[in-house]
Amino acid sequence: MTNKFFTLLVIFFGFSKFNIVNSQILYNSNLPIVIINTGGAYIPDEPKIPVNFQIIDNGVGVLNNINDFPNHYNGFCGIETRGNSTQGFDKKTYSIELWNSNNEDTSASLLGMGKEEDWILHAMVIDKSQVRIPFSFYLFQRMGHYASNWRYVELIIDGDYRGLYILCEKIKRDDDRVDIAKLDDDDIYGDSLTGGYILRLDWLGYYSQGFSSNYYSQSGYFPLFYQWYYPKADNIQIEQENYISDWFNNFESAVFSSDYHNYLGNRYTDYINLNSFVDFLIINEFSKNSDGYKLSSYLHKDRDKNGGKLNAGPIWDFDQTYGVSLVCSNDDPSGWTYLQNQSDCEDLMSMPMWWQSMMQDTIFQNRLKCRWDNFRNTFLHQDSIFYWIKTDTTLISDAKSRNFTKWPHIGQQIWIEPSPIPQSYAEEIIALKSWIANRLDWLDLNMPGNCDYDITNIEEQADKKELLIVTDILGKKNKVKVNIPFIEIYDDNSFKKTILFD
Repeated sequence: MTNKFFTLLVIFFGFSKFNIVNSQILYNSNLPIVIINTGGAYIPDEPKIPVNFQIIDNGVGVLNNINDFPNHYNGFCGIETRGNSTQGFDKKTYSIELWNSNNEDTSASLLGMGKEEDWILHAMVIDKSQVRIPFSFYLFQRMGHYASNWRYVELIIDGDYRGLYILCEKIKRDDDRVDIAKLDDDDIYGDSLTGGYILRLDWLGYYSQGFSSNYYSQSGYFPLFYQWYYPKADNIQIEQENYISDWFNNFESAVFSSDYHNYLGNRYTDYINLNSFVDFLIINEFSKNSDGYKLSSYLHKDRDKNGGKLNAGPIWDFDQTYGVSLVCSNDDPSGWTYLQNQSDCEDLMSMPMWWQSMMQDTIFQNRLKCRWDNFRNTFLHQDSIFYWIKTDTTLISDAKSRNFTKWPHIGQQIWIEPSPIPQSYAEEIIALKSWIANRLDWLDLNMPGNCDYDITNIEEQADKKELLIVTDILGKKNKVKVNIPFIEIYDDNSFKKTILFD
């Protein structure tokens, strides 16, 4: 009863005082307006505190006014700040969990995204262009993989304008998110034991929970450590822990073998969705992600009956990308970041070595070359990229001006940016596009592999070859007869021995 009374007070007093404080900055927006009222409470790193949560959204092409009723959502949520190094900024990123009036989880479809209870309000504070993170999500989705859906919004907390944000999906196992099987406590044998799992490579601390690889991380001193993400560490059963750690040992023993096969005779490519690993490398290399591969990096595996292969992703941490940072030479549009051999490359205890092994494999290289060439002719064509940037920067044009009135970061050194610092938003976009153009040129010149020898292309060509003649086993032309061996000869000079059984 106390919590419900508190939240009702927040609705009454918080919304009524909102307009006066913000009339100087925000009157209306072409973006949805998110309003959070805490009743004056401090929002901690954890745990979440109960607050009122509202969204004004009158639809595409219709302005949203601060005096409008919260017509899209009007309820409650728990909220806390989130992030690691970004916690030091005044503009915070928040985790929110939709609650009912009794502070119990409840799900909703927000702004057309899938129905769920867990969401992120991402501040994008390091990125002054305000497009790097959604652009990366968009690219990974275009590659055919799940990445968090997002919507640009403007945020008000306790009557204080907080700026331009993206409301985006938190990475979770769900039909509309990471679509893998639900793994319950009693799924400890048979096919149900084989999935689904989500693992994370991330910052390591005293309380990190998971399992150690049998192989070193790039640090050279410590084994790679896989952290539990789904199921949570408190929920995973010993049988599930043993299964997935053994599974990873079989995968890694293959990827680190000289012929890419393990003692079972299985190639590492038998264990993975090859396209997902290739595309994960492409998005991290194209952006030259300073945190790529080793922080906020996810892997997921479904049950064997659903394919059972390991997928790289979803992607997440993409604020230090596309030339914005000096960390790990992100500002330099040349060089491979998977090597992690540039200056200021840290957190190598969380950096797997299998990327270096895969990049020596001709099968991986050939698929990489095919995917890269295909993407470059479509959504990774420079014209397509620049059009996307123009469209999004136009969408957020008014909101970003208000954002940088609230947070005067333009022209300022707020992170570890390369010099010279762009002195206007227009210069920020020019610098971003220039870096992207140079990065594309470098990757075009240095991408390994030969698409003509990609195994998928070879299989497709084999399927298309024309049958020229059928002979008996002595080479004499003959009609096909049941229970008698015959030879099929094709136009590429290949042949196949076949028996048609009755």
